[in-house]
Amino acid sequence: MAQNLQSLKKRIKTAQNISQIARAMEMIAASKIKKAQKTVLNNKPYAEKITEILNKMLESAGGDDFEHPYMKTNEGAARKLVIAISPDKGLAGALNSNLYKKLLEFKADATDVVAIGKKIERFAVRMGYKIIATFPFGTRFPEYSVIYPLTDIIKQHYIGKNAAEVHVLFTEFKSIFSLAPSSAKLLPIQYPLIEGESKEFPYKFEPGPDFILRELIPYYVEVKLYNAIVQAYTSEQAARMVAMGGAKDNALEIMNFITLTYNKIRQERITNEILDLANGRIG
Repeated sequence: MAQNLQSLKKRIKTAQNISQIARAMEMIAASKIKKAQKTVLNNKPYAEKITEILNKMLESAGGDDFEHPYMKTNEGAARKLVIAISPDKGLAGALNSNLYKKLLEFKADATDVVAIGKKIERFAVRMGYKIIATFPFGTRFPEYSVIYPLTDIIKQHYIGKNAAEVHVLFTEFKSIFSLAPSSAKLLPIQYPLIEGESKEFPYKFEPGPDFILRELIPYYVEVKLYNAIVQAYTSEQAARMVAMGGAKDNALEIMNFITLTYNKIRQERITNEILDLANGRIG
């Protein structure tokens, strides 16, 4: 009996420690997600406006007739380039496994991967994808400068005609409880970017749409790429906060159940000792 009580005590302590660790991780993720969520919400209309402006300027420049390396189709290239973004660590629920499933939609023997984050890097290596570059995702909010080495790789591979298409794979942040693995095509840029009727655009272009487009198109790719990285970071914090909240609740539930069992056994032991004493006196 004493041994059972000692074992239950250890299990109670273990469950308590797990709940405390999970609570701490939940609070850290919650503190990080506030800034990240705000950036996602602020960045979304900016990215939409850049897309709208680029679409209108391409229309002014003749749409598909406008020539830019990022709009050309590399017909001779057979491989795809995927910028895959994941956390460096786990404990984020199903976030990583959902990303793995999305990556498997690209054939391993025809896909080059730029891995941002250790989780997707290890999975891609295990599945036989060719890794051409790796970057840590980190634990801090991503600065805009993180995309510059990525855009250099994209430029080298696409303009060098080593890639037929360029995709970015990330977890789209819709809300704290709604995260979805997403794959967006970055290149080639296909006109129109926005389907539907052409809206009146009350601006004049100086020195002209062709000149501005050559500067705007690479910047458009940067904005789309950074938006994906920010959403991936925000999704990681949201997934970890929810997962750790669930782990904390489960640990507390287990602790309460074991505590109840411990108290029941202890009470039975005390009752039996009292009965033994009473029987001894009577005898």
